[in-house]
Amino acid sequence: MKKQLISVFSFLFILLSFFSTYAFFQSEPTVKTFIHLSSPHYKLNDQLLILYKNQDDPIIKKDAEKQIISIALKGMGYEKWQEFIDYIEISIYEGQVLPNPSKQIIIALNLSKDLSVVGIYHEVGDSFIYHSKIENLAPIEDIQFLKISALNHEALAITQVLDERFGAFFYEKSLDVFYYLSDEYKNVWHKTIYYEEIYKEIWIDPEGNENQWNRIVEETVLDFVSSEPFRINSITSLKKYTTKSKQPPPLEQFNQVDSYTHQDAYYWNPEYQSFILGELSKDVFISSAALLEDMTKGREILYGVENNNYKIITNKGELIYLPKNKFQGLFQFILEE
Repeated sequence: MKKQLISVFSFLFILLSFFSTYAFFQSEPTVKTFIHLSSPHYKLNDQLLILYKNQDDPIIKKDAEKQIISIALKGMGYEKWQEFIDYIEISIYEGQVLPNPSKQIIIALNLSKDLSVVGIYHEVGDSFIYHSKIENLAPIEDIQFLKISALNHEALAITQVLDERFGAFFYEKSLDVFYYLSDEYKNVWHKTIYYEEIYKEIWIDPEGNENQWNRIVEETVLDFVSSEPFRINSITSLKKYTTKSKQPPPLEQFNQVDSYTHQDAYYWNPEYQSFILGELSKDVFISSAALLEDMTKGREILYGVENNNYKIITNKGELIYLPKNKFQGLFQFILEE
């Protein structure tokens, strides 16, 4: 009888082990994690990173750089970019952007003139293992790290540049803040730092003067204030220039015809998981909500387009646009404060 019980328990143990293993390999995220942890092709070891930092031998440094790019492309699921590895730009940063105490590195890959991706790696043993990524970014110029809340990890402030001045007369530098919340990276703030566009009047107005050219310029200066709550102060200037010419004119030929300046103070609010300008209580609205942006201040005004709305977010994450003329008084005290 004792031998029979042992046999039954052994069989059940083997059966449970089989189903556990089967379930393990049926989960795509789990399988990916297992592959990244077990395969040397997905690991970044300390020695490779040391070689990448080598300032004495450019050949060794370049070889290490290509290896890191190749490993990062595999880890982030960008295998098709392997054939362009000689043209991909890489930058590596150190930061504490995940809510765990491990050492972490952030790898930014500029894949093309209009696309980049960021990969986050955390240390396991003597190697760095891929954890997560931030996609669909414009080419990255720089990454800063912000300690914006009581949480023990930082946010990534990613400066991106989209340069289409060759042929399209368009250039934009912007900053996006990403914060790891609820097991994902959330874009909690966006701001244009510099914007410039040159266009012919008839491109947007068929009845306009075919020889008139317009130049729109938006510039923003930011000030990060490490207080409680964390604040971002901004001063934005908007300018419009015009000139008349049959051919694309040089910059010095344009004359300023319009300008606006406005200031904003954004502060971190954990309830909305975003930087906001002010709050709206349930007493005056159907639910608690926060003001994200005053759309009347946008550069669209220089194009002759009016947007008289507030952009708000509810505590459920829903985005709503409200007419400013009906809700301005409700936010006035908060904005002035």
